[in-house]
Amino acid sequence: MTTSRHLGTPARLLLLFVLLSIVPLGALGWLGWRLLDQDRTLERQRVRERLANAAGLLAAESERALAGWQARVAAPARCLSFVFGGKGIRQREGVALPYYPAVDSGEPGTAVFAEAETQEFRGGAVENAAAAYRKLSASGDAGQRAGALMRLARCLRKQNQIDEALRVYGQLAAMGGTVVAGTPAELLGRGERVALYRAGGQTAAAERQARLLAEALAQGRYAIDHATFDLYSQAAGEAPQVDAEAKEMARTVETLWPVWMRQPAGRLLMKGNGHAWAAAWQESTDGTAVMVGDAGELLAPVLQIARKLEVRVGIVDPNGQTLVGYAGVAEEQGSKSYRETGLPWTIRVWPADGTVSQEAWSARRNLFVAGFGLMGLVIATAAYLVFRAVHRELSVARLQSDFVSAVSHEFRTPLTAMCHLTEMLEENGPPPERLPQYYGALARETWRLHGLVESLLDFGRMEAGRRTYRMEETNAAALARCVVEEFRDRPDGSGERLVFAAREEGLVVRADREAIALALRNLVDNALKYSPESSPVAISVSGRGDLAGISVEDHGPGIPKDEQRAVFRKFVRGEAARNANVKGTGIGLALADNIVKAHGGSLELATEPGRGSRFTILLPAQPDRT
Repeated sequence: MTTSRHLGTPARLLLLFVLLSIVPLGALGWLGWRLLDQDRTLERQRVRERLANAAGLLAAESERALAGWQARVAAPARCLSFVFGGKGIRQREGVALPYYPAVDSGEPGTAVFAEAETQEFRGGAVENAAAAYRKLSASGDAGQRAGALMRLARCLRKQNQIDEALRVYGQLAAMGGTVVAGTPAELLGRGERVALYRAGGQTAAAERQARLLAEALAQGRYAIDHATFDLYSQAAGEAPQVDAEAKEMARTVETLWPVWMRQPAGRLLMKGNGHAWAAAWQESTDGTAVMVGDAGELLAPVLQIARKLEVRVGIVDPNGQTLVGYAGVAEEQGSKSYRETGLPWTIRVWPADGTVSQEAWSARRNLFVAGFGLMGLVIATAAYLVFRAVHRELSVARLQSDFVSAVSHEFRTPLTAMCHLTEMLEENGPPPERLPQYYGALARETWRLHGLVESLLDFGRMEAGRRTYRMEETNAAALARCVVEEFRDRPDGSGERLVFAAREEGLVVRADREAIALALRNLVDNALKYSPESSPVAISVSGRGDLAGISVEDHGPGIPKDEQRAVFRKFVRGEAARNANVKGTGIGLALADNIVKAHGGSLELATEPGRGSRFTILLPAQPDRT
């Protein structure tokens, strides 16, 4: 019952139309889905083959890049190449690290200083030893000269010749990377100058030398071990501002050093703190040659080829951790494991857009979807149009049935009263003093019946387009006042509730007086029927620009939003009328709306459920000719 009332059509008919629509649409959808699924399966197979081929190409490019590293052609950017032997690193190229695991200092022999050192330490002849060291410092051999300067400065410190010692340490610092006592001459000279300046209270000079020392350590100018780096960092008194990537690479080299010492050759990929590092090493005639650097730098050609192949690539270590490239998850992928390729990593490849929808498949899919969608739309539209037509016919039939029932009831009421009065007059006759009342009642019912018939005839003529109007200039306030007086003359007393107010008495409209009066009567009659008996109904006349408005406002239940357009259609009665069992034919508002539109105006509704409604007849106002 609820479904039928809400949709305006029997539930069985609705169910029938739904089934008739769902069956072909479902079959069409299933067929389309099967075709698309088969096409997608074929496309996925093609994508897998393409990804497998791409993975093979990228594995070959990775092997080529690693072979180039192992051949130690040159150190690329962000990479370090070096050779180490039994004592440590001997040659280096590329990124300058702040320290190394072990360094082959290559310091020359110290036998040349033996006689002078004997005088210094055993004979106590510091002055003679200083003279010998000074003479040796004039040597053309840089290693011998640096060793002599270091020993000369030591003797000068013992003799408390601090200024002369500072000068000699300055000469030593100027010799840069020349190794003396296993340490680069610049670091040793600047470190000792810092200590002497601090001991002598020369703070500014000490800080200047400390900054120069820290700068040399930060730039990685010299190959030193970790202990030496820490020692001179403390001597500088401040932590050197080492580049984060160089510091991370130094830690990586230190971590891999035991591996390089154990294995004569190999390749490795590892994760640091924010970087992935790659290393390749092999023995050579000079020692073990190592290339280590940022894995992204090594694999840059691989990533570039991946972009050309329109795929995404991920470099994964044997533990399954993605170190370089794409780390996502896609439905389709190709791969070459480290066991298959001999590389220190697994290569995984995905489509560049993360899906299997390539241009060709997308075009076929769109064609399928468009074709089946169009067919489905045609079926759904046809079913909807048929359902709507049947629904409309059933709605009209129901409304007509309701209209006939309502009209029959409206006719029965005055006819019953007239028959009853006629019978009373025929049977012996009532007392003479009651006759005027009976005749008056009989006249009212006759006029009521006459009004119903005229309304129906007027509505029929308007529906058929045969209604003619006698247009003449009419005062809007006078017309409204006349209708109000008609209602006040009714014997039932309902007209006493009407409150009339004309804000503008001089508004003139060109209209058929009787037609507009009929429209206004319908509005007033509805307001009286639908509002409480104790509440007033306001009729007002006012101007609105170049329009004249006649408003009827009540305090009834109002009209819900979903009914505000429907109530102007013929035979339609609102939910409030049905709930309150208010009698009516359902053509009053439709009749009034047609009349007003025929006059070039409009019937405006303003309502709020629970607070009443206001209907306003808006007609073009005639210019004032006074």
